[in-house]
Amino acid sequence: MLNVTDKNNIIETKKRPNASRSKNAAQARRRKLVKAQIEGKPLAAVAISTGISPHTAASQACNIVKHSQSKILFRDLMEKEGLSDKVLTDKLRKLLDAKQTVFFQKDGIVTDTREIEALETQRKTLELSTRLKGHLQTENAAPDITINIMGAVINALRGDQD
Repeated sequence: MLNVTDKNNIIETKKRPNASRSKNAAQARRRKLVKAQIEGKPLAAVAISTGISPHTAASQACNIVKHSQSKILFRDLMEKEGLSDKVLTDKLRKLLDAKQTVFFQKDGIVTDTREIEALETQRKTLELSTRLKGHLQTENAAPDITINIMGAVINALRGDQD
């Protein structure tokens, strides 16, 4: 407990541990925030639960997630999930050659089908691939690989493997 004097009144407040002083606490916080971002949880709330001040939780969480150690942790989590670079590139390669079947009908009866290039899927895959490699930057995208993008890739691949 910390005693604070306020015009002859003594107010007792709980002393919060400063996580930046403890390497283990900072690593635990980083792991929790990276996992939360992958799962799509609100980072500010998770940051508060790890002991970060509510007033600065959003900005501190953002800084922690952008830190190079967080990116290394994220890559390690991907490898642990079986999402190696080879798996990802194989999946991206398949999506770059994606096809779709179109149906032609007359009076509600299918008269013909054709397989054509799935151009929108190919375009999105190409855009994602070039952004991940750092060759393409959109106005709203950060210049480096973000965990948000990689989280989307992990979630998409998990859905395909079930």
